Amino acid sequence: MDNFADQRNVFQLVLGGPFLPHIENIIRDKAASMGSPVVSASDSGNHCTIKRFDVHNGRPCQICDIVIEVEKDLKMSCKLNDVKLQMLGSHQLQNAATATCVALCLLNLGWRISDESMRLGLEGTYLLGRSQFLTSQEAEVLGLTGATILLDGAHTKESAEALMSTLRTAFPEAPLTFIVAMASDKDHTGFAKHILSGVHVEAVILTEAAIAGGVTRITPASSLRESWIRASEELGIGIVHDGMAEYKEILKNHHPVRSNTILATESSLKGSLGAANKILSSKGDQKGIIVITGSLHIVSSVLAFLAG
Repeated sequence: MDNFADQRNVFQLVLGGPFLPHIENIIRDKAASMGSPVVSASDSGNHCTIKRFDVHNGRPCQICDIVIEVEKDLKMSCKLNDVKLQMLGSHQLQNAATATCVALCLLNLGWRISDESMRLGLEGTYLLGRSQFLTSQEAEVLGLTGATILLDGAHTKESAEALMSTLRTAFPEAPLTFIVAMASDKDHTGFAKHILSGVHVEAVILTEAAIAGGVTRITPASSLRESWIRASEELGIGIVHDGMAEYKEILKNHHPVRSNTILATESSLKGSLGAANKILSSKGDQKGIIVITGSLHIVSSVLAFLAG
């Protein structure tokens, strides 16, 4: 939600959303009391669609159409076809639509903004650790040559759900391996249930990362394992963890895609990357995706490693 004032101190309110109806009504009533026009990225006249997924400049992207047609309060429109968004997922498309509405409001206030400038801004937007795909060169530095690596700082049930929705849509057939570290004050079981119920997961490697430079909020990998075992039992999903006798045999002669999920623990990022590489190698030529998630701290550890 953003406010913009023109020369007469009239605010233009931009709503992202979609919001729950009663929440949106409260916001709109407040705007009306201030005499502020409202522009909503979720209005029925706007049409934003993900057309397909592709690779651009070595990174996955989603090709989208963003069509804004605002008729209520203010009249403004914009049609951007085949926008290459680096940030994947329907929620990121909604964010792009909201940003486009903000640009149109600025245009309405007298700013000089072309459609091409909007396109370039949207296509150049990315956030470190949020739906961030590493380049092939960065994957090689991590010792994961040939892998597609996604960094995403999801650490709640809601963000895990959004992450899995993106993976289901963009990579429905790709084998998935997760490297997960979490802070002690998070819902570990709830997070695990959303990851495991999204699609079949080849393996989950549980590890530890310093939280804000300290150790007091670290969740031991062994504790995370108990949460993931509990989640798998509640979902009725078969797992083989490194506390079971058949774990080594499963890892040595890896089952097909629909076999049980491998659950491993490692005490360090380096060990986790090595385990992920071993699991990925067992898939032969089948390209897989390694998702590093559960905390922005584990993501920052990867970025720090890449920075040297």
